[in-house]
Amino acid sequence: MTTTIAVIAPGMMGAAIGARLTDNGAKVITLLEGRSAETISRAEDAGMTGASLEVIAAADMILSVLPPGDALGLAKKLGPVLAASGNKPHYADLNAVNPETAVEIGAVIEKTGCRYIDGGIIGGPPKEGYAGPVIYVSGPDASAARILGELGLNCKELDATIGTASALKMCYGGITKGVTAIGTTLALAASR
Repeated sequence: MTTTIAVIAPGMMGAAIGARLTDNGAKVITLLEGRSAETISRAEDAGMTGASLEVIAAADMILSVLPPGDALGLAKKLGPVLAASGNKPHYADLNAVNPETAVEIGAVIEKTGCRYIDGGIIGGPPKEGYAGPVIYVSGPDASAARILGELGLNCKELDATIGTASALKMCYGGITKGVTAIGTTLALAASR
């Protein structure tokens, strides 16, 4: 039986994740309504199929891969559809949100009867010859993300606390951006 994964949205990272999943046998669906021709083309090139909210609610798993500021809004938009659906997929939020927002998103999703997985992506988009990125997951249902490993993604479980994966991503982002900022400042100081 084919696993159906909804990846929202098919930006550079989402489409690359969708392509990796598709290449490893998953059926990958996404929301394309209102998206640009470029985004639709990127999704189609990745083997992703456009689907309605109701079809997305019937997936085995939903991966939220959006700009962080849109993550809570997506959960709220999907909430009524997920609550009305007879299927209760796992919902993995893989966005770079702070731990408090991860808990808030989890509360929205859990009210629908779905199970929530906190996640964070570290590394660039999947591509041929690159095993990454690493998708870190946490929360009581994090073990459900093992299917992503079976479908070609590098997925690592942390602990049973919602917010742990988000905290790791925030720390990693702070370190990498901080080192870049310090290096830039030192290079500018040296040139002056």
